[in-house]
Parts: sequence; C-alpha cells; structure tokens
Amino acid sequence: MVFISVILILNSMKRIFTAIVTILLLCRILPTTAQDKSVPFLHRGHIILHATINDTIECDVLYDTGAANMFGVDSVWLSHSHWKPERIGYAMAGGGAGKTKVRIVVDGTKVNIGNIENDYNMVPVFQLRDVVDCHIDGIWDVLNIVDYPFEINFEQGFLKQHKSGMPSIEGYMKLPIKYEHQCILFQAETSISGKVVKGWYMMDTGNPGTVDFITEATKKYGLEAIPGKRYITDITQFGIGDKEQDYYVAMLADWVVIGGDTIRSKTVSYIPDGAGAFSEGPYIAMVGNAIWSKYNIIIDVQGSALYLRRFKDDSPIDPTYDYHFRNRTDIGRGWIVSSLVREGDAVNAGMAIGDTIIAVNGRSVTDYSWEEEYNIDEQPRQVIELIAPDGQKKQITLEAKLRW
Repeated sequence: MVFISVILILNSMKRIFTAIVTILLLCRILPTTAQDKSVPFLHRGHIILHATINDTIECDVLYDTGAANMFGVDSVWLSHSHWKPERIGYAMAGGGAGKTKVRIVVDGTKVNIGNIENDYNMVPVFQLRDVVDCHIDGIWDVLNIVDYPFEINFEQGFLKQHKSGMPSIEGYMKLPIKYEHQCILFQAETSISGKVVKGWYMMDTGNPGTVDFITEATKKYGLEAIPGKRYITDITQFGIGDKEQDYYVAMLADWVVIGGDTIRSKTVSYIPDGAGAFSEGPYIAMVGNAIWSKYNIIIDVQGSALYLRRFKDDSPIDPTYDYHFRNRTDIGRGWIVSSLVREGDAVNAGMAIGDTIIAVNGRSVTDYSWEEEYNIDEQPRQVIELIAPDGQKKQITLEAKLRW
C-alpha cells in the first residue's frame, strides 16, 4: 500500500440534492453518435453520462463543471465492481461539507465517456452516494475544457467537444467569463424582495438546484435580513467533507438575470453557516441545472466567453413536498430521508432524517423505476411507510402543497 501526502483541493464539489434517474443504464438507451462525436446524457437534475474505465469497467457518472478537472468514484460502487486497483494512496479532499480523508487510486486510469478520453494519475474514492444516491457511480469534469470549445445541449441531451473549432453561435447570447481555480465564473444578478445581489457567480453543473449563495455572500449582502417568506431545511451530508449535517434557507427570487435574459419564479437559497466550497470562494453563488437546463450552452474558455441560447420558457411553481430522500437500495431496504423543512408537514407528521422509506401509496420503493422516483412529487397525495433507525415502523400521509 502506498501513502501519498497529497491534498486534493476539490473546492467546487458541493451540495448535491436528490438525483433520481430512469432505471435503464444510460449507455443502453443512448448510444454515442459516431458521426457527430456527440456524447448523450440523461438530465434528471444532474447530467448523467455513461463511462468506461480502462476499457472494461462500466459505470454512470455525473458531469460537474466544478469538479476541478477530476474523475472520482463512489466507495460502495468500487467495492461491488470488477475494478481491483493495485495501488492505493490517501489524500485530503475538500468539498461542499469541509474536508475529509479519502483513498485514491494511483495506478493510472483511462476513462472514456463517449468519444472523450482522459487519463488520470489519481482517482479519488469518495462516499459519493451519501451525497447523491445509488444511481450515480462517479463524478467527472472534462480535463481539457481549456483547449477546445465545449457544448452542453440540454434541448437534445448531449455534450460535445469541438476539436475542429467553434461551432455556430447564431442565435446565442455571449457572456464574458473568467476561468479561475478551475471554475467558470460569470456576472449575474438576483433580486430577492427588491434587494439586488450582483457579482461573480459560478457555473455548477454538478448542482441540480437554482442559485445557492455561499456563507461569505450571505453575510456580505445581509441576505438573512431580507424580508419575505423563507423555509429553513436541515440536510445530511451537504457535500463531500466531514460536516455531516447542515442547513440552508430558501426564498423566492423576484428574478435572476444572466446576460440579457431574465428568469422568474425561481426559489434560491443561502447558506448561513456553510463549510468548504459553500463557505467562501471567488464567487458569491453557485448556479445549477435548474437554471442551465433552460439553455443550450457553448463554453469557450480560450475566448473567455460563455454562449447561451434559451429554448425553454419559465414554468410555474408546482405543488411539492417538504422532504427529500436518497435512494440507498444498494445498501439497505429503501430511500433514506435526507432533508426536511423545519416545522414542515413531513416533520409534523412524524418523519425524521435517517428514516427509511420502504413504500409509497402501497407500492414498495424497490418497484419504482428511476424515472418514477424522479417524478414522485407529481403524486398529489402520498401514504408513506417508514422504518426509523431503531426499527420502529411508521405510516404517515402527506399532500403536495404550493409552498409559495
């Protein structure tokens, strides 16, 4: 066993809320198109891609522009896979929940995602599914985004590395960007109850949410003093790191402006006491896929530009529930409750963080497909069967509500 005293500062691995995707593996339903070199993905909150390790090991990974040019895998997935690395080291990894010691594979690893091939000297092994869920095996950020224009097409569901030059940008708006600490930064502004927060935001495709303000910005701009309705949510394992529990505050934004485009009717959040990447940074907030999925995107790091073409209109806020879970049927019987709104309907009904959901509306959660999981909030009423950590069985009934 090799010990390597390397500090992997992965400052932009962050909170990742529930990512629930369809039960068929991506590679089996969306083959790479050889002719146009595009790499298909599923968008289920996260961008989910199929990867091949060392030509033989198959897995599904999320694409994260904030993952510091890294490829990492989940510890449970690794233990269950056919991949048996020969050389293992250790390092400190930092993420959205502080820092933690992790194993790293130091064999030298080839990763193919569609036609994109990257080689990694070190592959960190995270408890990633504690942050996301059992549908995701790893996390990836393309190594050479600096070298070639990179396209994220949400409308048709593909990524593409343009090695022959810039694609057509007709109909796209252009935003200047900075590329600092392996982060894509751009200027934006958000209005909350009339208070405008303007500055450098970070592009964060590893985040399925909207706009999340870090602790430094929360204090600087006095976000806690802004009047208006808000919800405080307790959450376990906000990201990679040693802070196992945290909380965030959600409010309804008047609007978010990116370039010349205005997005309305979106909730945003701030982190009063964050750790790691949610504590401080060269940005005031992270912008996730609930925003980016409205656009087709071309990232031109060499040209210091981000190109966006809007194809999806703003949608109304739908009724929802005030709890979230992570599917951990890989290690247990069901979906583990991972976040709860304080004094909300779920808490008042008897749900607690750490409970295991084993059935919804009389149907075992193991019978739900990936896509059905993802759309579980569309059920207007849920009769939920739970098992507490001490083995106690509970049954509660909840109804979806329009929170704002």
